[in-house]
Amino acid sequence: MPNLEKIKEMIFETDNAACFIERERILQRLECEFKNYDKTDKYALIFSRLLSEVSTPIEDCDYFAGRVKEALPDPGMNAPNCLLCSTGHMSFNYSEILNCGLKGMLDKIKKANTDGETAVFAQNADIVVSAVRDFAKRYSAAARKKGFDRMAEALERVPFEPAYDFYSALQSVWLIHMIASCYVGNRDYAFGRFDRYMLPFYLKSLKNGMTEDEATELLAGFFIKTNEICGRCTHNYKTKPVLSQASKQYVNIGGEEPNAFSKTVLKAAVKANMAQPEINVILKPDADNDFTDAVFEAMRVLTDKLHIYNYDIIFNALTNKGIDEPTAKDFTFSACCTFDLNYHSYRLEYYVPVPQLFLKALKKQNYASLDELVNAVKEEIRADIQRDVDEKENCFGNKEFARQAFVFDGLFLTDSSYECRFACDGRAKYTVYNAFCPGVATIGDSLMVLDKLVFKEKRLEFGEFIKILENNFAGNEELRQEILSLTKFGNDTEADKYTTLAGNIFLDAADGVSLKENRYLIGGFYSLERDNSWSGEVGATPDGRLSGEPFSENQSPTYGTDRNGITALLKSVAKLPFYRTATGGLNLTFSGSVSAKILKALILSYFEIGGLHVGISVINREMLEDAMVNPDKYKSLTVRLYGFSEYFISLPKWQQIAVINRTRYEC
Repeated sequence: MPNLEKIKEMIFETDNAACFIERERILQRLECEFKNYDKTDKYALIFSRLLSEVSTPIEDCDYFAGRVKEALPDPGMNAPNCLLCSTGHMSFNYSEILNCGLKGMLDKIKKANTDGETAVFAQNADIVVSAVRDFAKRYSAAARKKGFDRMAEALERVPFEPAYDFYSALQSVWLIHMIASCYVGNRDYAFGRFDRYMLPFYLKSLKNGMTEDEATELLAGFFIKTNEICGRCTHNYKTKPVLSQASKQYVNIGGEEPNAFSKTVLKAAVKANMAQPEINVILKPDADNDFTDAVFEAMRVLTDKLHIYNYDIIFNALTNKGIDEPTAKDFTFSACCTFDLNYHSYRLEYYVPVPQLFLKALKKQNYASLDELVNAVKEEIRADIQRDVDEKENCFGNKEFARQAFVFDGLFLTDSSYECRFACDGRAKYTVYNAFCPGVATIGDSLMVLDKLVFKEKRLEFGEFIKILENNFAGNEELRQEILSLTKFGNDTEADKYTTLAGNIFLDAADGVSLKENRYLIGGFYSLERDNSWSGEVGATPDGRLSGEPFSENQSPTYGTDRNGITALLKSVAKLPFYRTATGGLNLTFSGSVSAKILKALILSYFEIGGLHVGISVINREMLEDAMVNPDKYKSLTVRLYGFSEYFISLPKWQQIAVINRTRYEC
């Protein structure tokens, strides 16, 4: 019988050193077999052979078919094998998959086939669809053998044919998602606007006798299985030898029209209550009051596993960028606070080394005014982003990469596939560049100090201050302590205007980048772990930070500088120019449980004054310190990192300490 707790137990019992052993052995062999094969169907054939040879395991506790056999890599095996390897980080058109089936989608692709490249795409699509159909039928036979008749019936039909009820829709989505993540291989495949495309199947099954409790349990079983894909490692420490390791799998709900199923998603997420999937609420507070209340009730329980974006801010920013309204309304998030335009876009990202570029600009010349310095910093950032964009554009000419990476994925970015185009060769309907600004508060506070001490009070010459920074404040500790005592970003004071200025410097630089047609560069304030991992290459900064120390994270003030409470913090952060962005993250950390009523009041008030995003953590310092000493007691303990949830005991020590040292609020 399907069993939620048993599936959870199996996930916690898995070995994070294990690979997807069948995939690795088969691809290792096929790599030799296809070494001299250079026809255009090469990767489609490799994919087909792989799916035809892997086993179809089903456990007695499974709700849905589709799992991958794991074992430690064989001696000398270089896992994971990249013979098949996608870029991941995308959202498929699951509405088409469910309503047309792969057969119907293939028919549309064949209609666009004329000659040349379109014929190549259609040929590859035919091979891939046939491979998935046959794989599903083998899984159907395995399910029938175990007596799982509902599972067997579904797999006889989906995903090749359209889904016909709630269960078959979930099974169809799961099989596609599992193949993409584990067999093609990569991280961060998202589920798109999940509540919209699943609603008709949910309502149909309710009408035919399925209860709400049954629907919630099925969905919880679906959610728990996402944890099989990624393991319990982090992306930057003791990584699992699979391409999907540490995958962040976003379920997007809400928007202009949250529905009855949107609330079921929240209930199922609470019931599953694991690190994956990430529940991403795109909140338009006045769209549905009952849904808004349900969001904050779920957030109270899920804490770090749910986060919320301000729909109105993002929609307006996208239309101001020139994106048409229907597409702008369809935006999603596919990874780590990373924005995309659902299946309409192919997405790329770049973490801009803003603190390094800031220091580079400081050392170029003696500036006579803040405006002169601002223009120099802006140009350093613009040139750096332009270089990265140009490098990515050059990669679009690599047809071999396009066919390798998108032999499977390319079917489901339908704005491209229905015209027989490989999306990653630069011809997607929208190519989106996410450009992230780490350390915005560090830059803002540094501008404030320079303006005060050098340009206004003229206590130090510009060059003199730069030498102090180059010497890491050696012999100038009294000055450093004075700087550290200044009121910084995060306290709702005049000082905030400098971090607002830093944000606009970055976004002005991003807007100055030259882009080809149908390219969109979306700036945001987000660091991932760069605030720590880059710290060793960032010298002392004018805000009093010493060389090698962490700089500010995401949209947050430098830890410890916000001293006036959470309301002042939110007022400060809302001053950032979010109306020009569509991405980024703010983490709020509480020292204890917070009521849904308080969460709602805080976050809605923050959104009203222009806030973009909130994710929360509830941290018991003593528990986390004990978990560092006794990790076996805390296998299921999760914390929020930058834009996602992680298992605390899986983090490297420096990151555990960083989490423990965050500013914590009481409410």
